[in-house]
Order: sequence, then C-alpha cells, then structure tokens
Amino acid sequence: MKKPVILFGMLVAGSLAFTSCTKNLKDDVSDLKKEIDSLNKSNAELEGQVGGIEIILGANEPITATTTFTDNNNATVTVKDTYKFKAGNSSTQYAKGNSDGTYRIYIERFSDVEWYEGARVEFVYNPTTKEITQKRVRHYWDSPDNYNDNADYGTISPTHSGLQINITVNNFNATTGEISLTVAASGDATYSGLETYYSPNPGKPYSTSFAYTGKVKVFPYVP
Repeated sequence: MKKPVILFGMLVAGSLAFTSCTKNLKDDVSDLKKEIDSLNKSNAELEGQVGGIEIILGANEPITATTTFTDNNNATVTVKDTYKFKAGNSSTQYAKGNSDGTYRIYIERFSDVEWYEGARVEFVYNPTTKEITQKRVRHYWDSPDNYNDNADYGTISPTHSGLQINITVNNFNATTGEISLTVAASGDATYSGLETYYSPNPGKPYSTSFAYTGKVKVFPYVP
C-alpha cells in the first residue's frame, strides 16, 4: 500500500509544480505583452513627433533641384541635391494677391542653417488666364571647385533671347494655398556671359530643373 501512496504523492506534487510553472509562464507572457504594447505606444508617439518635426522643417515639401553646366574642358558637370528646410513663417512660401487678380508667388527651400544651399522660384501668376510673367529661378550650392556656385535665371537680364524659363503651374488653390508646379530654366553661352557671377561658368551654357508640391501662405489683395 505504501508504493501507491508514494506514487500518488509524487503525481500530486508534480501536478502542483506544473500548475505553478504554467501560472508563472502566463504571468511572464502577460508582462511581456504589456511591455510590447507600451513600446508600440511609445513608437507611435515618437513617429508623431518626428512627423511634426519634418513638417516644421519642410521635409514633407522638399525641392530636388538639378543643374548641369559645361566646364572649361567642355565636359558636363551635374549638381543635384534635395532641399527640405523652410522658414516657419511666410518668408519662404507665399502667394500675394495683386489688384489685377494676379498673385506674386515665391517658394524657396534650403539645406543648411547658413542658407548657403537651396533652390527658389518666383513669378507672377494669373489664375484666370494661366499667364506667368516676371519669372525668376535660382539654384545655389557650396562646392570646393573654382566655378561659381550659382545658377540664376532672370536676375540680370530677364528678357534676353538666350534665356529660357518654363514654369508650369499644375494646380493652384488661392483659398488653401495648395500648389504644384514644375520649373525648367536654361541659359546659353551668351546669356551666361551676361550673368557673370550668377552663372556657374560664364560663357558656357547651363540649365536647372525642379518640381514642387505643397502649400504657400496666401495674402489676398485688400483694396
């Protein structure tokens, strides 16, 4: 009779030990799940904060500009970069209404706190006729070579025959400020000679292109 009693006791003890282990495992799993939920919540909050910072810095409305020019060896040099920073106010994006129903639109993005590198476009736009006038384009950068770190169009001689500035406004909402556009500008050898400091290599052709989709601060015309 003693052996069955001993075996029964061992089974009971084993069962109790197993039950205890199972409970501890469930508790561990529950604690781990709580930690995972907490991490997920923290990650979501962090993503929201990062998203907010990106919006402030302009990372959600960047400009990627590409400029090509001919160097002194008649080879093509390409400068390409993405510019994300913007001012918190309207100083880098606005649409100011004029009395004739047109808007002076200005958009700029840069990549460093000294404002040494960036791209910009400025023009007068008529939403009714789609006419675009007074066009200005610029791409500027900071490089160690001996060439000028500027590609400007329309700064010195805005109507020269060797200058081409094509701006296409795909969308402009004068209420919300939403705007989408593309820019393609070029200057021939004669024009770049006129621009001197404002062209990468005076006397050699150059061109710049970029696109922008985002919002501008609208200032309606007030008589």
